Amino acid sequence: MESDLTQSALFYKLWAWGDKNKKQLLWGLIALVVVGVGVAFWLAHQSEKQNEANDALSKLTSQEVVSGKTEPAPDAMLKVATDYSDTAAGQRALLLGAANLFDAGKYDEAQARFQQFIRDYSDSPFMSQAAYGVATCFDAEGKTNDAVSAYQSIVDRYQNQNVAPQAKLALARLLEGQGKFSEARNNLEDILRSVQGTTASEAAGRLEQLNAAHPPVETTNRPAPTVTPSLVPKS
Repeated sequence: MESDLTQSALFYKLWAWGDKNKKQLLWGLIALVVVGVGVAFWLAHQSEKQNEANDALSKLTSQEVVSGKTEPAPDAMLKVATDYSDTAAGQRALLLGAANLFDAGKYDEAQARFQQFIRDYSDSPFMSQAAYGVATCFDAEGKTNDAVSAYQSIVDRYQNQNVAPQAKLALARLLEGQGKFSEARNNLEDILRSVQGTTASEAAGRLEQLNAAHPPVETTNRPAPTVTPSLVPKS
């Protein structure tokens, strides 16, 4: 009974407060409606923009295929990336545009675009591909130390992703060139333990060549010979 009285008293207090402040409540309700409509419009716009971005990317790639070209022009691809930077298709366009710049031999520009992707889309599932792109740019430019560091970082950070064996393969090649045969061999053997297919076949071939040119040092743990003291008869 006491609980019912308490709830009734609270209800009348709220009713009186609402009647006194109905103008504020009305404006608050209008504000909520406006916000709700705005959010709904934004979501619809985002969906529409996603569709536009997908269409732009799809048309660009299909036009290149029809015209007989193997890849879209970097400028056209990067325009899609700029126009739809806040969409998943825009992210893919930036990554593809960077790859196209690399294929065109414009390594500095490609590296800048790959690094832009890493900077702007740090939560993207394509981060490992962008990091690999940066490493290949260093590699193509002959910046061996930077490339080794970049490939090693990929192996350490993305060891469970498909890009890791490719990074190990490139890393083994560079390490062999630096005369670090044991480290190169370790990377190739890691590939053979972890993956199959063409990457493993390539790793096996390189490992065979490496071992033929620079055979691994065999270390055996043989016990030291035991020296038995001569028995000298006592006089």
